[in-house]
Amino acid sequence: MAGDGEVLKALLRRRHSMPADACTKGDPEGGHELAMSTGKKRWLGMSVLAVVLLLLLLRSCGEDCEERAVATPRATVTATVTATPSPIGSQVGEPVGTALKQVKQTGLGVGVHDASEKHRTPGGDWTVCFEKVTLSKVEFAAVPPGAPCPSKDGKHIPWPKMPDVKGITYGKAVRILAEDAGRVVLKAAYQDEDASDQDNGSGEYADWKICFQNVKAGRAFTYEPEIILHAVQKGEACPAVKGLYKDPTNDPDYIEPAPDPDYGSGSSDDDWSTTGGSGGDDNDYYPGDKGGCPPGGCYNPCPPGGCR
Repeated sequence: MAGDGEVLKALLRRRHSMPADACTKGDPEGGHELAMSTGKKRWLGMSVLAVVLLLLLLRSCGEDCEERAVATPRATVTATVTATPSPIGSQVGEPVGTALKQVKQTGLGVGVHDASEKHRTPGGDWTVCFEKVTLSKVEFAAVPPGAPCPSKDGKHIPWPKMPDVKGITYGKAVRILAEDAGRVVLKAAYQDEDASDQDNGSGEYADWKICFQNVKAGRAFTYEPEIILHAVQKGEACPAVKGLYKDPTNDPDYIEPAPDPDYGSGSSDDDWSTTGGSGGDDNDYYPGDKGGCPPGGCYNPCPPGGCR
């Protein structure tokens, strides 16, 4: 750095020490041309001097500027940001009670309403179908336990309907009702037959024929009900009504039918042919010529009122 300064000073002293008439000695015309040439050279020299000076200044600043850049502390700006609650994860499919707890942890406001058109007050065991999240509030739309979600918030609930399973096997009925029914129970259609099963589409009763169902076909399942199916063994006929006995004598209230009142009473033409008339045997009494009845009275084959 010191050497560069000395070179610069020497160049300046040399420029100022040149005599003023050094370029005017000799021929006046030649001196004039020489003066012009000397002026151009002087301008060129000053330009070169300026470039050299600039380079020296840049070089001298290179090291100093780095030192000043390291030494000079930078200003730090601290911005204060007001925190806002983070949005919660999706609560669709969760119980309302669980969803409300999640929202309360975020500091957001919360609301819940019936997802159907009935405008009932949801309970904690209802299921979330829809949610709307804003910067300040979360609104849930829910349905009762076991109910399917409507196609849109405020629409009717598409409850499934009970199919007609009479005439098909118990195994097939279990597969049809598996998603919508709570339980599918099998019982015997006849009171004096023993059969019991539940949700078993491949057991020993799978081929039994359904005769009766406790839920009428076409009825909407407003919940997951227990379906009771009364059936008979394969190949048997269903009873006319539920509750009959296959063998009527097994009924505790069974009463023996009364005998036929006409059976064995009265007389007929066959009786007459055998008990009266012209026939007879060796013991028949004949009154003889005098007439009259034998001791004990006469035999009268006709009942009171005459014979038929």
